[in-house]
Amino acid sequence: MKDVLIRAGDLAYTYPFQRERALDGVSFELRRGEAMLVTGPSGCGKSTLMRILNGLIPEHFRGTLEGSLEICGEKCPASLERISRRVGTVLQNPEEQIMATVVEEEVALALEWQSVPRAEMRKRVDGALRVMDLSDLAGRSVFSLSSGERQKCVIASVVAASADIVVMDEPTANLSPEATEDLAGIVARLKERGVAVVIVDHRLYWLRGVVDKVLVLNDGKTVAALEGLDSLERLGNLESLDSLGLRRIDVSRPDLRDAAALSGTVPTSVVLRDLSFRYTRRSRWIYRGVSAALPRGKITAVVGANGAGKTTLARLLCGLLRPASGEIEIDSVACPPRRRRNNVAFVMQQMDIQLYMRTVEEELLFSAPRSVPKAERREDAARWLEVFGLSHLKDRHPHSLSGGEKQRLVVACALMKRPSLLILDEPTSGLDGRNMRIIARELREYASRGGTVLLITHDLELLSLAADCRLEIARTAEVQEGER
Repeated sequence: MKDVLIRAGDLAYTYPFQRERALDGVSFELRRGEAMLVTGPSGCGKSTLMRILNGLIPEHFRGTLEGSLEICGEKCPASLERISRRVGTVLQNPEEQIMATVVEEEVALALEWQSVPRAEMRKRVDGALRVMDLSDLAGRSVFSLSSGERQKCVIASVVAASADIVVMDEPTANLSPEATEDLAGIVARLKERGVAVVIVDHRLYWLRGVVDKVLVLNDGKTVAALEGLDSLERLGNLESLDSLGLRRIDVSRPDLRDAAALSGTVPTSVVLRDLSFRYTRRSRWIYRGVSAALPRGKITAVVGANGAGKTTLARLLCGLLRPASGEIEIDSVACPPRRRRNNVAFVMQQMDIQLYMRTVEEELLFSAPRSVPKAERREDAARWLEVFGLSHLKDRHPHSLSGGEKQRLVVACALMKRPSLLILDEPTSGLDGRNMRIIARELREYASRGGTVLLITHDLELLSLAADCRLEIARTAEVQEGER
């Protein structure tokens, strides 16, 4: 019988200054070579469980921890240093855990702390880079990588460290569908090597036939615990799937028309004419002589591999970057960067850098155009708070919200701006099914009123629900491997 690497009994936890338990009576076992999916609606306790497993609770988040936990036969809580040698963690936002400046140095960092001999370190780093298809980027600056490439870099560092247990928090949030399929294969290989894998994720489809157990949480409690490689299929048959706001089990890539095919059939809102861009004079061209058009009243999905230049396009369109040549027209008028910043709303992947007011309500009010009367601004803010389920949080500081709550807030702020062009970069990466469907609905409504939406996402479920057409960016002569 395989060794039990995690044994949890009636785990419960209450955060400081809170009355309600974030986790309440959760029990499970995970053996060597097994993978377990932990899922559930936003705020169900998934992140809390992850923090208990990797030792952040109670060493960093004090609070009150109850129940029993054994990690690799050792009773917990134990010191964070001891747990970190057995448990590797992959966070949703790679920027939160990258500490080196070069890819191969980041992958080797934990091995250096553990004083692994140089020859062994080189072997393990090279192997991890090959597993994650990062060998060609080994000498690159991490700052030049796309978000998806940074995520793969973090996973490579955990693979190289040879942890007994790997905990992944929304690991597919920034990965392309192709990279997500590769990740499923990586999880399978980790299992073959005897690693126990815990995956905290809203997206379910990519783990079919990969996970051995599924743990569904709601309000901190276990509402379903399934075992077997068919556990995801059985989860999909539960009547409670929709009521819990979970994602779909069966998801396929939608067959979208090319945006250029709509030319002449619908009005054009945004036009790129002979656009060229590179970050520095010494770096390669990201775009060179690119022309494209975005249809009005439609949701155009920007698709392409990680690092192809999708986010760069968004920054050019909203005026954060200036093209080397060419021009951008909005509503048949050439728009310099300053004017684009007034006409375009951009929802970035990094939510925290877009939130800087004292309360959630103030954040929304500040986003509204100054030309809108104050009374109307307040009406709009109240409506969006209600639509996105944030009314009870209107007086909270934006940075005190959960990741999913912040995502909904920045989308609401973008809609408050009443922009000509709305750009969203992975707006549903950490959202459950219910909130993902709400955002899809509101984007369709915005487009139906004549708005133009540019949607950058790898979320196949969101694409199926919202996108009308696609603008594909490929690594060609137009999009190079230079800085993103």
